[in-house]
Amino acid sequence: MNEKFDPLTSEPQIQSFWETQSIREKVVAQNENGEKFFFLQGPPYTSGKLHLGHAWNNCLKDVVLRYKRMQGFNVWDRGGFDMHGLPTESKVMAKNDLQLKPDIIKFGEAKFSDECKQFCLDMMDAMNLDLKRLGVSMDHDNAYKPIDNDYMQGIWKLIKKADEKGRLYRGKRTMGWDPLYATALAKHEMEYKEFTHDSVFVKFKLVDTENDYLVIWTTTPWTLPFNLAVMVNPEVEYVKSKVTLKDDSVENWIVAKPLVGPLLGSVANLEHEPVAEFKGEALKGRKYEHFWVNSIPALKTACEGLENAHTVLMSAEHVDTSSGSGLVHCAPGCGPEDYEVGHKNGLIPFNDIDEHGFFPDTFGELSGLRAVKDDPKIVRMLKEQGILVAKSRITHEYPHGERSQEPIIFRATEQWFFKIEDLKAQMVASNEKINWVPEKSKNAFHSWLDNLRDNSITKQRFWGTPAPIWVNVLDKEDYIVVDSIKELTELGATVPENLHKPYIDEVTFTRDGKTYKRIPDVLDVWIDAGSASWNCLNTLKTEEEFNEWFPADFILEGKDQIRGWFNLLTIASIIMFDKPAFENVFVHGFITGVDGVKMSKSLGNIISPYEVTDKYGADTLRYYTSKIKAGEDLAWSWDEVKQHYRNLSILHNVGNYMLDLAKQVEADGFDVKSLVASDVTIETMSAAGNEEKYILSKLNSNLAEMTKLLDSYELHKVATQFEEVLLEFSRTYIQAIRDKV
Repeated sequence: MNEKFDPLTSEPQIQSFWETQSIREKVVAQNENGEKFFFLQGPPYTSGKLHLGHAWNNCLKDVVLRYKRMQGFNVWDRGGFDMHGLPTESKVMAKNDLQLKPDIIKFGEAKFSDECKQFCLDMMDAMNLDLKRLGVSMDHDNAYKPIDNDYMQGIWKLIKKADEKGRLYRGKRTMGWDPLYATALAKHEMEYKEFTHDSVFVKFKLVDTENDYLVIWTTTPWTLPFNLAVMVNPEVEYVKSKVTLKDDSVENWIVAKPLVGPLLGSVANLEHEPVAEFKGEALKGRKYEHFWVNSIPALKTACEGLENAHTVLMSAEHVDTSSGSGLVHCAPGCGPEDYEVGHKNGLIPFNDIDEHGFFPDTFGELSGLRAVKDDPKIVRMLKEQGILVAKSRITHEYPHGERSQEPIIFRATEQWFFKIEDLKAQMVASNEKINWVPEKSKNAFHSWLDNLRDNSITKQRFWGTPAPIWVNVLDKEDYIVVDSIKELTELGATVPENLHKPYIDEVTFTRDGKTYKRIPDVLDVWIDAGSASWNCLNTLKTEEEFNEWFPADFILEGKDQIRGWFNLLTIASIIMFDKPAFENVFVHGFITGVDGVKMSKSLGNIISPYEVTDKYGADTLRYYTSKIKAGEDLAWSWDEVKQHYRNLSILHNVGNYMLDLAKQVEADGFDVKSLVASDVTIETMSAAGNEEKYILSKLNSNLAEMTKLLDSYELHKVATQFEEVLLEFSRTYIQAIRDKV
């Protein structure tokens, strides 16, 4: 052992020894007949170097892997990665200066796909090196990869199973949409964060009255040309007020009674006096004139044949008086709640903006403008046309694309869905049988499941598992879901070696005289990860072997995966096998600065794992991060890092001291090896004094407690037990035996 604690020298030496002596392989072989333990790796995304959160996550996992191997378990510890989707696409797009979808098509879809694949493989190799440097003892060299054909076919089997169970359907819904990447977003792919922008109050003139107006409020000015109704609460009191405008003209404005003062007096700053009061019910069915119906041809066309177009509708659920005017703008093609109200009242989900958020040529002065980005231009237009009542600057939580970090828009599109809302009770019941650490994460997941909606599974992108749905070219209601290359071949198709787009797009087949072509979509990348619970076992040969391992004994991820990976694992496994994918789960928090702000590249407060390991060693990082309370954030502290480094120095020095002592007594003829014989106990150590009995008792008590904690996956408490014995040995025992030595 080195005289001085020097992990920067010793750790690479230890790793070299592990590799040259095939230590991991020997341990695996030694335990191959042991009880099976299935650890499922939550796949990190191959976006580059590991960040500190990855390091914390994987070092915690390694605590369990090492413990289970020491207990003699046959541990399934296959590594794995997430590779498809927008994170990879965005990197390759940036590298080649590609901005939008047309740029990728011009660049060449095949070339783009090939570059995405190579990027993933390069990043996987780099991240595996990082994981090995941290001492993470997984099977890195055989990591599962969702870009492999066998893995993608495992996902196809899920889609086929969903179809067979009546849980796959196509539907048109108003959903979150990322205009930068031009694709639909599922609920779990949206991040809510503060967004500051203008909200507007505008007026619609009631039909068959001379001077009465409905005043509505919206935080999304770009949706006004898609307005098809106004919602009011039937039980709320409304007031018609005579309002004197800046040019001294007079109009009657209808606003919810509690909001008359705040809106007309404070925001609009206009003189007003009440003319009449009535319940919202009195407005039911009243028609109004949309201020743009004659200047936007597409709007006029959309309203033709719609009985309830530009009508006041009742909605106690979606209208209150907490803000705005108490009258809510309803654009069924621009919001999920609007869609539901519109659907009930026979209104279409009208929304003609293109996939990048641009208004088409049929929108008059709005043509060519972009949703959200050009809201200020739309507000100016409203003001110039005398439509704007007032505007107010607001800051509120607004959904952003998880990958693009851009404000999303809502857009009515046709997607494929998993039907899961009727499975909520089954999933909640299954969750009750799962051991969660901490318990509050279990409650949070229960709450998430309670509010599940049918999941959209398709994306309008390039790099992903192709949706295995082939549709009759003459009848889109006639489709076939394919689960393998074998089935495609049996259908008479010629299958390319690479199942990715654009190669798979060329595959067609004919059945009963009808030609089938694959839909152009790829699958939500979360389904790649959600299928990992069985796809990572795809090296097993038989169903019997599979059943011996599945489901996973243990998973471990951050608390953000409650709405992400844990969610999709559960959905996919319930559809596929009618049971959950895992039995035990440990949840950790985020890494923040000392100020509590989550580390992120955009804030510039990221710390690389190498900033720790290159100065204090990997064991210091592992030791420090392993003590953070389950589910809680880690407020990074360099002082704490240094303290844990000092504790490891104490361990090193104590080890040196005891080795030196052993050499001395061995030189005096004492058989040191007998002290570590399996039958040695405190009672058989006749030479042991009270000091030895105390410290051995302390050690064995702590070992028993550590075993109990590890068996129940309370990982965050284990290192404290180790620390307690170490410091007691150093500070108490060694001091007590000085004279004896």
